[in-house]
Amino acid sequence: MVKALQSALKKTNAKIGQLTTVFDIVQKVLEKEKFKQAALTLVSEIADRHHAERVSFGWLKHDYIQLKAISHTDHFEKKMQIVRDLEGAMEEAYEQDASILYPPPENNLLATRMHEAYSQTYNARYMLSVPVRHGDDIIGIITCERKGLAFSDEEATQIHLASNLCSARLLELYQKSSWFGARIARSIRKGLGKLLGYEHTWAKFFTIVGIAFVLFATLYPLEYKVSSPAILKTDKIIYLTAPFDGYIDSVYVKPGDVVYKGQEILRLDQEELKLEEADLLAQEQDNRREIQKAQASRELAEMRIQQAKLAQTLAKLKIVRYKLSKAVIRATADSAIIVEGDLQKKIGAPVNQGAELFQMASIENIYVEVDVSELEIGNIPQDGEGLLAIKSRPDYVYRFKTERISPTATVKDQENTFPVRGEFVYKVPGWFRPGMTGIAKIFAGQKTLWWILSHQAIDYLRLKLWW
Repeated sequence: MVKALQSALKKTNAKIGQLTTVFDIVQKVLEKEKFKQAALTLVSEIADRHHAERVSFGWLKHDYIQLKAISHTDHFEKKMQIVRDLEGAMEEAYEQDASILYPPPENNLLATRMHEAYSQTYNARYMLSVPVRHGDDIIGIITCERKGLAFSDEEATQIHLASNLCSARLLELYQKSSWFGARIARSIRKGLGKLLGYEHTWAKFFTIVGIAFVLFATLYPLEYKVSSPAILKTDKIIYLTAPFDGYIDSVYVKPGDVVYKGQEILRLDQEELKLEEADLLAQEQDNRREIQKAQASRELAEMRIQQAKLAQTLAKLKIVRYKLSKAVIRATADSAIIVEGDLQKKIGAPVNQGAELFQMASIENIYVEVDVSELEIGNIPQDGEGLLAIKSRPDYVYRFKTERISPTATVKDQENTFPVRGEFVYKVPGWFRPGMTGIAKIFAGQKTLWWILSHQAIDYLRLKLWW
């Protein structure tokens, strides 16, 4: 019983001695006013009290360890190879978030490759790397080197306790030693950390996103485009009419077909005209024989009567032959498209002289006509530009310039619209046809997103609430 009490008393005295050592180290570190002096005091005290040849202190910066102090050494070159290798060994402990003993114990599960390389290169037989923590975060690493005796678990615990008790003071001195810009950046980062902390994270996130969106919508200008339906048109429209009363015999085209000058597009029935022509030819022969008889019998009056009848017959024959020449209707313009005139289902139907048969539009000099709503016409510049996408090929857009804005409105879909004529900047593709429709977007200047989303509603309220 006495031996057990003596053993317990001995262990208690040992722990008290260890705690006294730790408090002595902490007290000396807390007395320092500069970060470098505090770090040097910490490693030097640890080296003296644990009989280590060298104790080094590395500081964590941007996920890398930078060597800040070596026991009993006022100055060292940071570019020396030994410094780089020592920082590598410290980073091995930091990356594993654990203390590393070298040589490792039998049940060790930690990687010690960097410690092994450093030990073999610089004859550091025994090594101990301990993380320096401030709260739950690692702020540095202490690495101890010794040749004579391996580090024990009690020593590792003592060094770990001493370094952690000094961590708050070291962090405070380090932040004070930084230049003004770095201190401001840390303050901002700390404030943002509180703002975006783990408490009410989603509420804070959506609040920031909302504020950012409001600032973007009210301050950042965007290119505003007025979107309106558009149609391709041409100034050259040709109307083909019936040359005389008759019946449709054959139709060779339909709307959408491209025709060329001289191409036959419709034929009227010629049977009745040919019969009339044959009758007039027979009548002509009779008139000529009667003239010859009158000449033979010297009947001057009869001869003049038959000559007049012959002239009348020849005139009628000329009219019939003119109609026959016009019975075949041909295209009068080169590279034109049939816009209206679907007569293939009307073969045999009667037509009156002057009735419209076909409407053709020339493919040349094509322009775009944009129907802009009266709500947006005030935003259209006189010499603006725009883009056109055709419904048949919406994957391409074509640039045009606004040439003229019609001064009078037209009603389309129960809305007043103003036709805006646009001339294409570049040569139009060969597949463009009058009558094709699409969507045009006319550039209307730089506007904020808030203006784009709200200007029509605001204009409506102004119109309804003015006094």
